[in-house]
Amino acid sequence: MFGQKTPFDYLIGFLALAFLLIQIILPVLYWDQLPERLPVHFNFRGDPDRFGNKLSLFLLPAIGIGLFILLTVIGRNPQAMNHPVKISDENRDRVYRTGVQFVHILRMLIGALFAYMLWGIIQVGLGGHYQLDIRVVYGFLGGTMLAMVWFFINVSKKDKEA
Repeated sequence: MFGQKTPFDYLIGFLALAFLLIQIILPVLYWDQLPERLPVHFNFRGDPDRFGNKLSLFLLPAIGIGLFILLTVIGRNPQAMNHPVKISDENRDRVYRTGVQFVHILRMLIGALFAYMLWGIIQVGLGGHYQLDIRVVYGFLGGTMLAMVWFFINVSKKDKEA
């Protein structure tokens, strides 16, 4: 369906799953070392500005699992996506393939961002850091924007006439 998977597809899928597993493992690994109060929100500079109990540490992995499942289902049903171009017989495979790759890249980027944020929460909780490196968060947001631009450019290409 929509061409064979490429090594890039396998790499992105592996990384997305690895980042999801990191989200699940980190809280368990550090649980006994963490204080009862942890930061649950950071301002635009990366400073913690709201705190919650230790159980709130599982919120990001829970959302991460939900998004992973949702984006996996969407990636397997590109015909259900809302594409920015009209689907025709000539462009169907290319547009669907590009849409699937975009969703998988997005799934990987979200997993990486959540894993970083979780690691940052743990580091601030342990006293190793006093804030998140907001440049990393902005880097992930920039990466997401680049993926969107890549998607729109590739979906909008005209198919070459045979």
